[in-house]
Amino acid sequence: MSDFPPNLSIRPLTIEDIDQCIALESKGFEENERCSPEKFKYRLTVCPELCSGLFIRDYEYKYNAINLPEVADKLSKENNYSEGANEQEDTDLDELPSKTSVTKETLVGHIIATKISSQTITNASMELPSSSDPATGHIEGSRVVGIHSLVIDPEWQGKNLGTLLMHDYIQKLSNQDLGDKVVIIAHKELIPFYEKIGFNNLGESDCKFAGSSWYDLAIDLIAEEDI
Repeated sequence: MSDFPPNLSIRPLTIEDIDQCIALESKGFEENERCSPEKFKYRLTVCPELCSGLFIRDYEYKYNAINLPEVADKLSKENNYSEGANEQEDTDLDELPSKTSVTKETLVGHIIATKISSQTITNASMELPSSSDPATGHIEGSRVVGIHSLVIDPEWQGKNLGTLLMHDYIQKLSNQDLGDKVVIIAHKELIPFYEKIGFNNLGESDCKFAGSSWYDLAIDLIAEEDI
């Protein structure tokens, strides 16, 4: 997989990432199935620790030589950096940057979630909080994490990035003791993808989000030291 990005980074999402999240969601879902800007704002504000982003990072040239030597070599050829200039950069490689050497982060995948009151995704759990329905919004005291969105940029699909992001997500939730179980709904054709990760297919869901048929899937969270 020579075209696999060498400079991937996974980190919790923040409200500052909202524009990239909205843009990515529009690439991955039909309009009626997308997370709305209002829901993104709510979830990235109230429970960002449950939202994870997969980014491709760009670095300042000279720090590519430390972090990503293959990328640095490619940039040298593309931009015709002279050997003398590279030697000058090399003399500074032992110096730590006074600020981050990351110049850009491009979001190529994300997971958006809240804690929910039920054992499976419901229509109410997908909604913003409402005083008339206690099952809506993020339920901080719950031990069930409900994933509302998993998406990989179509340009980067077929490279196991969804599996990478989900495995990392489950491991971090487990080790940080953020819940006992993760649940999600998926269309029938995506069931094998989730089963390979370790999710159990619980059958057709009562949730009819966006007027579609979905299947409930769940996986237990087990801390690494308990395995």
